[in-house]
Amino acid sequence: MKRIVMVLAVVVLALSLQAGAVELREDHPREYVVQPGDTLWDIASKFLTRPWQWPNIWQANPEIENPHLIYPGDVISLVFIGGEPRLMVDDSIKKLSPRIRSEAIDGPITTLPRDAIEPFLRRPRVLDAEEIEDLPYIIANYEHRVMVGIGDRTYARGMADKAEGEEVIIARMVHQFVDRSEAIVGDRGMRRNRIRTGTGAGQVPYSERPSSEFWLNTVGKLEAFDYPIIGYEFLEAARAVVLRAGDPAVLEIVEGRREVMAGDRVLPIDDFQLEETFFPRAMDETPEGGRILTLSEAYYGAGHYQIVAINLGTEDGVQPGHMFSAFRPGDVMRDNIEYPRMSRAAFESPERVHVELPEEFAGQLMVFRPFDRISYAIILDGTNAIRVDDRLDHPDRRL
Repeated sequence: MKRIVMVLAVVVLALSLQAGAVELREDHPREYVVQPGDTLWDIASKFLTRPWQWPNIWQANPEIENPHLIYPGDVISLVFIGGEPRLMVDDSIKKLSPRIRSEAIDGPITTLPRDAIEPFLRRPRVLDAEEIEDLPYIIANYEHRVMVGIGDRTYARGMADKAEGEEVIIARMVHQFVDRSEAIVGDRGMRRNRIRTGTGAGQVPYSERPSSEFWLNTVGKLEAFDYPIIGYEFLEAARAVVLRAGDPAVLEIVEGRREVMAGDRVLPIDDFQLEETFFPRAMDETPEGGRILTLSEAYYGAGHYQIVAINLGTEDGVQPGHMFSAFRPGDVMRDNIEYPRMSRAAFESPERVHVELPEEFAGQLMVFRPFDRISYAIILDGTNAIRVDDRLDHPDRRL
C-alpha cells in the first residue's frame, strides 16, 4: 500500500511540474485583440512570463489553412483544456468582423519587427575561410575609376562558369571573426577584426586589424598562436548582371547600396527566405561556449531591438526563433580585505588572493538569421546593455 501511495505521489509531482512548465503572467488578460504593428513576441509577452514558451501553449485550429498565422483583428483567448492553459484564436468573434482579416489590407503579424531585422536578412553574408578562397573578385572598374555605381560597368575575374544575363551580388569583406578563447597572451574571447579596403585602409586602428601575412606565415603557424577564424562578414555593395562572360567578365551594376571598388567579391544571389511566422523557443540543449561576437550600430553596449552577432550557427543546431539569455562575465578582483598585498595571509594562501565575481544577467535575444558558425540575433529585453563577449545560456536562466 505504501508503495502504491509513493508511486501516486511521484506521478502527481511529475504532473504538477509539467503543468508548471508554462508560467502565466499574474496580470495576463483573458483575451486580446491583435493590433496592427503587433508581433508574436509582443502577444506572447502579454500572457507568459517566459514568452519563448509560446509553442507549449498555442492551440492552432487544424481546420484553418495556415493555422499558425495571426492577423490584426483576431481575438486571442486564454482557455484551459484538461487543466492546461492554451491560447487560441476565437473563431466566433473573428467571423463577426471578416473585413479586418483581409489579407489584401493587413497581412499576418510577424514574430519580430520586420523593419528592425530587414537589413540583416539581405545585406550581410557570413562565409568561412574555405568558401572565400575561390570567390570571383572585381579586378578593375570602367575607365579605371576608383568607384562606380548604378549603370556603370565593372570587370571581374574567376567567373568562367557564369552565364550572360545572370544576376550576382557584389559584396565587400568588412570583418574577420577570430576565436581567441584559448589565447595565451593579449585579449581572450571572440574578436572582430576590421578589414582594410579602399582609400580608408589606414584609418583602421592597428589593434582592430587582422594579423599580417608575415605574422600568419611565421609566429602564427605555432599552435599556441594559431587562432581559428570562424567566419568573414560581407556587406552587399551592389547587384550586377553579367553582360559578357570571360576572363575578365563584364558586369553592369543594376542596383546599388554603395560604390563598387576593385577588390570587392562576387557572390551568388542569396535565396534565404525568413518565414513570416516562426516560433520563439529554447534549444533542447544549449551549446557550450556561446558568446556575443559583435554589436550593430553600438560600441559600448546594445539594447532593445538592436542586432548582435553570436558565435553559434546551424552547425550547433541553431535555427530562427531560438532564444538565449546573455550574461556579463564577472570581473576578477583582488581581495584586499583579508589578503592585502605583502600580507602573511596572501603568501600563505595565494589561491585565495583573487576572486571571480558572479555573472550578471544582461538580457535576452532571439536568432533570426543563422549561418554555419555565426548567427544574427535581435535583443528583445533585458536589464543591462549587452556587450561583446557576453556569455549565452538557456533563456530560462536569470541568475
